[in-house]
Amino acid sequence: MNFIQSIRASPLNRHGFIDVLVGINLIQAIHITLIALLFNLDAGPDNEETMPLMAIAISMLLAAPLFENFLLVVLAAIHEKLFNRRLLFVVAPFIMVLLHFTTPQNLPFPIVIRVIALFFFFYFFLKQYDLHKLEMGKGKAYLLSCILHFSVNATVILVLSLFDFYIAAETIFSAQPGE
Repeated sequence: MNFIQSIRASPLNRHGFIDVLVGINLIQAIHITLIALLFNLDAGPDNEETMPLMAIAISMLLAAPLFENFLLVVLAAIHEKLFNRRLLFVVAPFIMVLLHFTTPQNLPFPIVIRVIALFFFFYFFLKQYDLHKLEMGKGKAYLLSCILHFSVNATVILVLSLFDFYIAAETIFSAQPGE
């Protein structure tokens, strides 16, 4: 049995968790790469104060996965109590998508791209939670869902930092002699 087969046969991959983890990170990397290549990410107001990079990283890697997944699970539980499971995997992720549009700042790419991507990710976070909650318990299923969210956000930071290194290297090597 090779390395990939042993990972796929592990108990953690019971409901395709490892497959989903690899798949959504790959899709997020492609998604962010296409946005960085096709759209102007530097567009926007320059006179605004920006958050420090460490604050952005902490909020994306710790606060967002824990808080947003908790809110997603609570919304799903309320929806399940009121409407059983009818449209559970449509309504709860869509409400979470709507909660992400609180900033009046224009995005450098069409908003439909962000809506589709966010819905897709919240759908998979909720689906993995739902698949694991009976077997592992709600706490561990919640943590697995948070791990998915953490990894997707870490992929965003990694891809954008790679583009930042590329842009910095490009400006260094494009300098003319005497500059």
